[in-house]
Amino acid sequence: MVLELHVWGPAFGLPSVDAHCLAAIAYLQHAVPRGKWTLIASSNPALSPTNELPALRHGKDWIGGFRNIFHYLAQCSAGEWVLDAGLSEQAAADCIAFSSFVESHGQPLLDLSLYVSTQNYTAITRPLYNTIQSFPLPYLTPPTIRAAAKERTAHLGLSSLDIDSDDSVPKDDKSIIPESLRKPRATVSNLLASTPETAARIRLDALATNFFEPLQLLRGKKRFFVSNDQFTSLDCLALGFLSLMLLPELPQPWLAKTMTSKFPDLCAFVEKNKSACFGEVEVQDAFANEAAEKRTNERVLLPWQAPARGSPLTVGNAFFTSMADNIPIIGQLRRNDRMRQFSNKSADETTAWRRLTMVGSIVGAVGLFIGFMFHQGFITLPPTHEEEEKRRGLDDFGEAGAALAALASHMDAEANFQRMQEQRMRDPIVEVDVEVDPLKV
Repeated sequence: MVLELHVWGPAFGLPSVDAHCLAAIAYLQHAVPRGKWTLIASSNPALSPTNELPALRHGKDWIGGFRNIFHYLAQCSAGEWVLDAGLSEQAAADCIAFSSFVESHGQPLLDLSLYVSTQNYTAITRPLYNTIQSFPLPYLTPPTIRAAAKERTAHLGLSSLDIDSDDSVPKDDKSIIPESLRKPRATVSNLLASTPETAARIRLDALATNFFEPLQLLRGKKRFFVSNDQFTSLDCLALGFLSLMLLPELPQPWLAKTMTSKFPDLCAFVEKNKSACFGEVEVQDAFANEAAEKRTNERVLLPWQAPARGSPLTVGNAFFTSMADNIPIIGQLRRNDRMRQFSNKSADETTAWRRLTMVGSIVGAVGLFIGFMFHQGFITLPPTHEEEEKRRGLDDFGEAGAALAALASHMDAEANFQRMQEQRMRDPIVEVDVEVDPLKV
């Protein structure tokens, strides 16, 4: 039975926009014989029981996550499809240790570069989801991924890269502080200025150097990271992360600049193994039909299979499923339900639980959608006691607020008087002839 590897869609000349998906593609490309697996850019993490991509499908079984995938490949192939087989004890230990290092230290760098940085996210990252997902999923997926990236990088103290982080105050609100006295908001251009004295740039360079330097020392003059002649799972992970750090053309390419200026050996590793593992990749390759695939067979190196075309009902279900998965309680219930499908529970119990969580997710998704419409201003309630609310808000400023409230009341009275005068001027004038008898003396 042919294996199906489901991943996030292609971007930046790479077969996926996600580092773990790239690692999984590289692993199967080296470990699994051609014809035994296909690559599908489904861009739908709901397929996986862990709600993540990459996800491997083998018949009725679904395996989510890079590490789970290569462990499953070792089991289902009886140890044949294992890249790390035959490594020395020291090389195997380095492979495990540095794999954890790449994931724990590389992911925050990608988060900062592709998602937290407002210029990079707005100009490059967010629009590319329009090319790999069908409407309306691109309106929900990128903000969700970006929010998770901000949480993962909050401890680094570089939230100033996100100039949109101050969402508590609407942009159109009037401020009592004069424009000349307001503190200008930080921009990515200012933070990443070319001057070496810029604190943010120094910290970013330090983070990048702390990641690249141990990898370059580990590799040394070897062809790969722990072996001179064996491509391992560590090389798969390193290729996935380093490719997304080097190849994207971004408005703020601080990560690529650090890599190219200080670590050219790592750049050479990416360029050489990218061509060997992925070949030339274009977005249309992932969604081409069989005829188009035959025409471009010489150029396309990966075993692409076009994802199933979803009906409007399927797309809508995926949209509300994504919304439901982001609701704290209901989302956790849904994840538990997906895991329960692979346990030893009875079919009746699983079906009943699935129906219960489905109803709850639908109700929660509808409520979340209505709340979103209110928040965006598409639905508004009729104003009530507007003047009292304004006056109460000004009273919070003490005597100055009371003075402003009195001035506002006076101005409202003058405005009402002016409107009455204008109304009188617009009223029609009727001429009436009145005959008056002369007074007789």
